[in-house]
Amino acid sequence: MLKGTHLSIRFGKLNHCTLDENNPVGAKCLEDATVPPGHRGPLIDRCQPARCGNSIIAPEHLPIWQAEHASLTKLRSLPALPANRKALIDQQIRDVEIALTKAGEA
Repeated sequence: MLKGTHLSIRFGKLNHCTLDENNPVGAKCLEDATVPPGHRGPLIDRCQPARCGNSIIAPEHLPIWQAEHASLTKLRSLPALPANRKALIDQQIRDVEIALTKAGEA
């Protein structure tokens, strides 16, 4: 069935990716990217699970995302952080919360 749709699934530590190599529109990892010659599939180092429709957050990923949320929340509570660092952490927390929402956990 997957062969007929040209869909490939990459099983990952943080998410699974269902990028359609023949129609990669919307793949956040490929947006504004320089794709190496001959490369097919997602660019793993540019993966954005919180913002990509190809990303699937499965139950086995939840402990990692929950730990990341806890870590960022703890870091955000430090009083000596400069405002620009707090803003960056706030964006990271929002991304994690989006990923948790995709998994039905937020």
